[in-house]
Amino acid sequence: MQRLYFHEILDPVRQPGAHTRYLETLGRLVRTEGNARGSASNGCMAAWVPVFLTGRWPEIVTFWEMQGGWEGFGRHFDATPDLFHEPLERFYGERTGGFDRVLVAADYSIDRARLLAEGVRAPVVLQQTIGLEAGGASDYLARLGEAAARIEGPGAPRLFGAYETALRNGSEALVLWAFDDFAALAALQARPDSVPGWADWARTARQHERTHTGLVLRPADWSPLR
Repeated sequence: MQRLYFHEILDPVRQPGAHTRYLETLGRLVRTEGNARGSASNGCMAAWVPVFLTGRWPEIVTFWEMQGGWEGFGRHFDATPDLFHEPLERFYGERTGGFDRVLVAADYSIDRARLLAEGVRAPVVLQQTIGLEAGGASDYLARLGEAAARIEGPGAPRLFGAYETALRNGSEALVLWAFDDFAALAALQARPDSVPGWADWARTARQHERTHTGLVLRPADWSPLR
């Protein structure tokens, strides 16, 4: 069964404190209910805020594990016919819109059960959104999985997850790299050849990528990755 994930970019209302208030409300909801009733997913992997120098702001990025693969996806929406479901109505006063992706995990991506059991941490995350030629995502992710095993050493990032974006004809991948701190990320950006495996993968990736957008993310205080 393919493992599905839900990647959500939320635009909080442009008011002082709104983004903090939204995150605090979401954190209470995750801890007490798992997720809002009527949602398609019920396992929060992470909640992040983009580092404002690296992309659009203010934004909130949430990442959820969906249950039951594509069969679960179908069951949920067949059983939820409302055009505007309850979670949207519940948070209308806190956000202006958003953008969602359904992601299909590469086999080597960590799942939520393992993340929690092993206490996996990702204090700083580099998210890469990769545009590829149609049908190129599966081959790209396979190459990445092989390359990741060779990315090691002081300051090396850890491949946290890699996914093909569904409903894009295999033309987009989303990749998550974990760093111990911002100093490690900055050092690698300044001197990419300091981690040979990373530099080798970057050279290989350029041969296949049509677009490449990086975004640096910091987890919310209550996020499992914190």
